[in-house]
Amino acid sequence: MELVSIMRLPILLGLLCLPLILAAQQHRDITYDAQLSKQKMLLNSTVEYSVNLRNSRGEDFQPPDFKGFVVLSGPGRTMGTTVINGVATSYQSYKWLLQPQRTGRITIGPSSIRAQGRTYRSNSQTVEVLPVDTKLAAMAPENFLRMEFSKDTAYVGEQLIMDLVLYTSDNAISRNLVAEPDLNGFFAFPRRQFDGRTRNLLENGKEYAVRTIASVALYPLKSGELVIEPYRLLLGVVKFRNPQSTFSRRFTERIPLQTDTTRLFVSELPAPRPASFSGGVGTFRLDAEIDRNKLSTDEAITLRLDIAGQGDVKRISAEAPVDPKDWVIYEPEVLKEEFYDSPTGMYGQKIVEYKIVPKRAGNYSLQPLVSYFNPDSSRYLTLTDDEYLVEVSQGSAVVNYDVEEDSLEAEEVLSLRPAGPVGRLKNYGDHSLNPLFGWSLTLFPILLFGGYFFYDRRRKALENVDPEELARQRARRAAEAHLKIAKTELDRGGTTAFYNAIEDALLGYLRDKFKLPVAELSKRNIHQVLITKGAPLTLADGYVDLLRRCEMALYAGGGGKDAPTKTYQEATDLILSTEAAVTV
Repeated sequence: MELVSIMRLPILLGLLCLPLILAAQQHRDITYDAQLSKQKMLLNSTVEYSVNLRNSRGEDFQPPDFKGFVVLSGPGRTMGTTVINGVATSYQSYKWLLQPQRTGRITIGPSSIRAQGRTYRSNSQTVEVLPVDTKLAAMAPENFLRMEFSKDTAYVGEQLIMDLVLYTSDNAISRNLVAEPDLNGFFAFPRRQFDGRTRNLLENGKEYAVRTIASVALYPLKSGELVIEPYRLLLGVVKFRNPQSTFSRRFTERIPLQTDTTRLFVSELPAPRPASFSGGVGTFRLDAEIDRNKLSTDEAITLRLDIAGQGDVKRISAEAPVDPKDWVIYEPEVLKEEFYDSPTGMYGQKIVEYKIVPKRAGNYSLQPLVSYFNPDSSRYLTLTDDEYLVEVSQGSAVVNYDVEEDSLEAEEVLSLRPAGPVGRLKNYGDHSLNPLFGWSLTLFPILLFGGYFFYDRRRKALENVDPEELARQRARRAAEAHLKIAKTELDRGGTTAFYNAIEDALLGYLRDKFKLPVAELSKRNIHQVLITKGAPLTLADGYVDLLRRCEMALYAGGGGKDAPTKTYQEATDLILSTEAAVTV
């Protein structure tokens, strides 16, 4: 029994102390403080003083002593509840409008209020009052608009924050931005997360209400002096006709404002630049990952690089950390390239994915790196990630990659085909006249006349054929001619030979149609040539997509049972569409 009593004792003590704990917690949530709308002001201006009680109802309120001020209005009492992120907070406020009677530092002492059986005292507040320079104030504008920059100078590609700031001494009730500059020479991003609260500022003997009304992240694209033309704004302010009269009428005046033309000096990035520098300017981080560390020469590795930081991620890139002598490197695919707004500036993220295929068996080391320029330290820095050890075994297909590829990218190297067998050699040493030769000379005029007769009939027949039908026939013949080998391999069921034939057919067709040298048959160049020649964007994208899928089918496998048939049809449609859309 004694043991049970001892065990119950802590529980009883906890129950007895619970009201005290809850009361203490409740009192900790109650706050009571004082605020001034300005920390510095002119002698002829006014300031708002307020005290705020939160999370309780107060009584027996004792205001502070406003010695040194004239009370123009107050106390005004307000009560209410605010909800932030699902948390409700009640408040009770008292406000006064005050005007100072002298210059110097004037302190407002604490006030007090009772809540939940306790007395709370507010903090003291001090404001600095400055004399009015009438001459200087008369020269200062009543309202003006200004562009303010995070830096006076910048490097090419460095992020600059430009704030459009409105200064008003009148009672402004509306504003309308009527003209914005083109921002030529900059890559610009409008920002949303900037501090747009109104603050007080003394400048040139006048007191202004200052507010940032717009913010833009700028990235200079070139060096030298870059010019930003003015912003133009129409400001609506409250005015009074005959302000000294009892019957004064209120009206709204429209005041045009504009910023000054601004000139920024942009420096070129310093030399020498590291060989691995890719164009990024700012501060970045790098994360990398690979999908496997063991594979054969028939398979591909997927390498993903995630680059993020404050800077223009469109300018930054990273190369696959492998030697082209040992690996086939395909054109990277950008999976994500986005900008995010933050209170300190724009934050960018870029995710790039590489497909790389080993040329031969062996053990390899992969360590991704990205170099960028840090404008704060004016230095080039290099980011590295974990080192990956990759084990490559010999696959079933034996491919010789010992061809020199220094002058071409991996995607630009065309597969070479062996020449066909040489026919039986003829003997050109016998110069005796063949009897058939004489008959040929006799019949030649008759054959020539007959050929012309049939050609003329054929020409007249074609003149009656629809031109669009003729164009479709020519397109069909072009597609069949280039895809003849691919059709044969499709019927045989040879997957590797089929995709090789499709790739050769597309590249051969484009080479013949646009007179392109072999070295320019990359996907990037093909896309650009098609667009230049007037092909629609979907057609140019179709070639790039199909060539990329052929590469992946050759080196990484996959595609499914019906993939060759679909691929053949897509290749045919591409050639037909090109013949119809592009005239060289």
